[in-house]
Amino acid sequence: MIKSTAILIGLSALMTQGLRADDPPVKPDDDAVTVKVVGTLRTGIVAIGGETTGVTVKSKGITWELEFAGNAELKKTAEKLHGQRVIVEGSLERREGVEVKERWIVTVARLRALQE
Repeated sequence: MIKSTAILIGLSALMTQGLRADDPPVKPDDDAVTVKVVGTLRTGIVAIGGETTGVTVKSKGITWELEFAGNAELKKTAEKLHGQRVIVEGSLERREGVEVKERWIVTVARLRALQE
């Protein structure tokens, strides 16, 4: 009796939190911040110790590093758009650095020139 009461209490606690046995497991990459940045693109950026992705976009005084996750086509597009105003969309990630303590990096999903 005590064992079944404990099981019922445990199940009740799970149900009140909205968890069900048939819910799919949460993947680590399910949590994400998606951003859209309009700003000026720069390529060929270098930093002490190589602590940079080499490509940035600056908007409203904030510089965001851009990462292309092995997508050669997007990286080539970035090189063509150097110095231009662009729209960048992707997922935002904070990384700790050595020289730059806090780096904000956008893994680019879309990149295009801003049509002004």
